Amino acid sequence: MGLNSVFKPLDIGNISLPNRVVFPAFQTNLASSDGTVTERLMNMYGKLAAGGSGMIIAGCIAISDEGAPQTNVLKINHDMHIAPLKELFRLIGENGAVPAAQLIHAGRQTLSMMTGHKLVAPSAIPCPVMKEIPVELDKDGIERIQDDFVAASVRVKKAGAELIELHGAFGYLIGGFLSPYSNKRTDKYGKDRALFFTEIIEKVKEKVEDVPLSCRISGDEFVEGGLTLDETRKIAQRLEEAGADVISVAAGTYASMAHMAPTQDMGEGVHVHLAKGIQEAVDVPVMCAGNIRSLEFADKIISEKKADLVAICRPQLADPSFVKKSASKQPFNECTDCGTCIYFLRGEKSVTCPQNPEL
Repeated sequence: MGLNSVFKPLDIGNISLPNRVVFPAFQTNLASSDGTVTERLMNMYGKLAAGGSGMIIAGCIAISDEGAPQTNVLKINHDMHIAPLKELFRLIGENGAVPAAQLIHAGRQTLSMMTGHKLVAPSAIPCPVMKEIPVELDKDGIERIQDDFVAASVRVKKAGAELIELHGAFGYLIGGFLSPYSNKRTDKYGKDRALFFTEIIEKVKEKVEDVPLSCRISGDEFVEGGLTLDETRKIAQRLEEAGADVISVAAGTYASMAHMAPTQDMGEGVHVHLAKGIQEAVDVPVMCAGNIRSLEFADKIISEKKADLVAICRPQLADPSFVKKSASKQPFNECTDCGTCIYFLRGEKSVTCPQNPEL
């Protein structure tokens, strides 16, 4: 079987991806305690870039201390983070991939003991997993966080990110605003749950208009009262109208964790239908994720026009050369679906992989 579709270049705004494979943003907890790039992160991303992916999205990068999802995540809330990220993005580019950055505010899906700040959310409803009651954001708080996303975008552009992704999936803060599951507000941000996100996109575009924006959403949250494809198709259209250049489709929240990182027994490409549904509603490229474990299957997705880009994470963690080895029919270290890389569910401090001891 050929791989013509997955290795076809794709232009997004002013950037050109050499192929359709993306290493998506992934929580590693390998940054320093102040959110700075470490040698271990440089090594990981450098090998991934050399391994053949068309784009590497570094992240999740917290826009503030308050919004950090873990203890040792990358941050971009101070100018001191620009230079280390510049080295990281330079390394990714030199090894053949387009460097990108994902920006996040965790909202209610973190803990104040980790951030040193009270949790904030669209409504004062605790995440059923984290269980801590957040403070409902007022107008000033909303504008402050939107400004934090803008400032973070300016900084990652200065650092050399060629694409910026805004994390609106998985029930984090932006996703929390999008969903009736977590947003019970009665003001304009409750009556129009996409407004918080569209305002961020518009404000970011004003400052970094020449950098393409990807917006990641959960196509279906798989929780009672949460987002489903019928609504996320409409949300995706709103995001495109606001200025999104890519819609990245994931699934789930912390309360439906299995859909955030689906296991093999859930089926191959378990969420491709969500990407296809959203692709039919927008005119910008759509990225899909979820149990895409071979280039042959990735090529099938692209050739059948079910998505324009494929996010492949765990197979590339298991073997950073997964893409190049697959293309040349060489054996590679296969992901065994052991779940070790989802370290926070196992009580571990950071990501590891038994298939890739150098990670």
